[in-house]
Amino acid sequence: MSTSSSSIAISLLAVVMLALGYTFSRERTTQQQLHDQVAQLQRQMNQLATTTTTSSVDIAHPEHRFLPTNEKQDERSLTCACDMPSGFTYASDFGVIGDATADDTLALQAAIDSASANDSGGIVVIPKGTFRIFEPLIVPAGVTLQGQGYGDSPLAISFDAGASTIAYCGTDYAVKLEGHAAGLRDLAVYDWPYGTDCENIQAAGGVLVEADAALVESVIVSNIFIYFFLGGPALSLVAKNSAGIAFGNYQNVRIRHAKHGISLQAEESSFVNSNSFLAGGMSGGGFEVGVIAQGPGACNDNKFYGMFIEPPDTTLTHVYVSGAKTNVKFHDVRLEATSKSLDKPIVIIDDSSYGNVMNGLLGHTHVQANLNRNPDIDLMSAKSVGMDPAPKNLYWNSAFKGYNAEDRMMPGFSLVGTNAAITILEDSDEMLFPDHNVIDVDYLNYGGAFKLMADITPKAPAHDFVTFGVYARSSVPSSISAAMRYESGNIIASASHSGGGDWEFIGMTALYDKSAPYFYFSITGDVQLTAPTFIYGKTPAIPGASLMSSSGARMSGTLTMGVTTVYPPPDATQYYWVIPKNSGNIFLIDTQGNPSRSIIRLNHRTADRFARGTLATLMFEEAGTRVKNNSYIKLKNNADFVSGPNTSITLMAGGSASWVEVSRNE
Repeated sequence: MSTSSSSIAISLLAVVMLALGYTFSRERTTQQQLHDQVAQLQRQMNQLATTTTTSSVDIAHPEHRFLPTNEKQDERSLTCACDMPSGFTYASDFGVIGDATADDTLALQAAIDSASANDSGGIVVIPKGTFRIFEPLIVPAGVTLQGQGYGDSPLAISFDAGASTIAYCGTDYAVKLEGHAAGLRDLAVYDWPYGTDCENIQAAGGVLVEADAALVESVIVSNIFIYFFLGGPALSLVAKNSAGIAFGNYQNVRIRHAKHGISLQAEESSFVNSNSFLAGGMSGGGFEVGVIAQGPGACNDNKFYGMFIEPPDTTLTHVYVSGAKTNVKFHDVRLEATSKSLDKPIVIIDDSSYGNVMNGLLGHTHVQANLNRNPDIDLMSAKSVGMDPAPKNLYWNSAFKGYNAEDRMMPGFSLVGTNAAITILEDSDEMLFPDHNVIDVDYLNYGGAFKLMADITPKAPAHDFVTFGVYARSSVPSSISAAMRYESGNIIASASHSGGGDWEFIGMTALYDKSAPYFYFSITGDVQLTAPTFIYGKTPAIPGASLMSSSGARMSGTLTMGVTTVYPPPDATQYYWVIPKNSGNIFLIDTQGNPSRSIIRLNHRTADRFARGTLATLMFEEAGTRVKNNSYIKLKNNADFVSGPNTSITLMAGGSASWVEVSRNE
């Protein structure tokens, strides 16, 4: 009986005896029963001791794996020479050398193929060393190539720090990941320049994730150093022939010296979508572009978190995005270009691309993009700034005030069609927003859709997007949807009401046709509506009435103005009256029982002056107070104003100490 078998048996005996003791105490097993059980166990142990073991593995002292010393590739074993339980696949078992001289192509590929064929574990472990290869390593679905790290420097290859380096000498990509869940971890990939057989050869790229007429999902590339690929992309994701690459995870990919850092490309009818790049980054020289994403296929929703992109300069730009179906999402990204000319952009977004998201640090130069199509670009510096649309509701009667039932007219809106009966619900209990009426639309089930739309559509050529919608309540499924003319000229519609009987916001955000803008609510069932909103730009909807702005205002509700009382000045300055700023526009003149007073100056001191264009109405309860015409208060026909009971005069501030009469009520 072997030592390990004896140890196992003794341990088993101890456990059984403890269990029996527990059983004895719990179930009152008799002493004779316990004695019989122990005797039976002893007989089993004696039988085990006479049995010869045939185990080929000593767990405490595993056999060394076969490692040939002959450097010639064709004399090395390309099949696993160990008798080990299934687990990791060790490249050493397939004869890799890793001395920066021998050709390790066939040995590494044989290890990968063994893992792919389920002959060994799916993770192929390569030891420390520099492994020269002359053909691309093809990593298929479910296989991960894992090294021992890329050494002690993120700036150059370390050959003496326990690193695993794939040293490629060829004109293709060094490593190709070609299936679901293929992986690459903890190693360096180097466009090898040494030796007479490699010094004039330049690779097409470093690591390629390729989908050709197939879907490739969940690729994982982690803790990889990609070095000196000046002939093409360090890391490239390419989908072609109606293929797709999605949901990949790329962590701490460090790129040093490359033509392109990270390249994402979707050919027509293919897609590269929703891949994530976490941390890592790129630096060094030779860059044409840092990150490039391009169509014509769908290449969007690829996210970059906490990455740095800081080559001193790039011949094109640090980030380039092109294609109507292409965008990127950069979060907390650092962009720097210490040697780039200040008139060259660090980011270029083609005019056809929209929906890009960028925030973080912009260290130099500026962003070249249509910010109205990309309002979530928030990179800001002394050379560039992001832009958000103005949050102003352009439906000026969004409170649905002033409906004339006899003429079927609603200020600010057109009611297109006679196939609906309109009722205003003015009960505050029905209101979803304060002072916003609810309109009840009784659809009459003929003549197609009833349309509610603005009577005049304001134009904003600066904006490419529009956001609009309305709160709706209905028990009829698909009773209402928002519709508009898309930039292509086609009519598109939002999701419709569920018919669940609750308030739902029905709306959309999309690119609109600037040449013929057209927006409306399409109603085909009974529905109640309130608080419509219309905003140019890609922004969340803002239901409710809009505040007045510097560009103007229209109101359908009541305008309430501030009112304050004004008392006479001291006797020493009895003709110099002061009406308080920021207290309203209507001033009740209290003469303190002496109406025979005169007003020659208003707010003569600089600190008290109103802004030019401010209107102030002076209201008099008593007769006899005179507002004198002079160079500071210019009155109509140069005639003084003398108050009568309950009269008023309205003046406009000239911006200095002067005022001009607007109107009077004598």
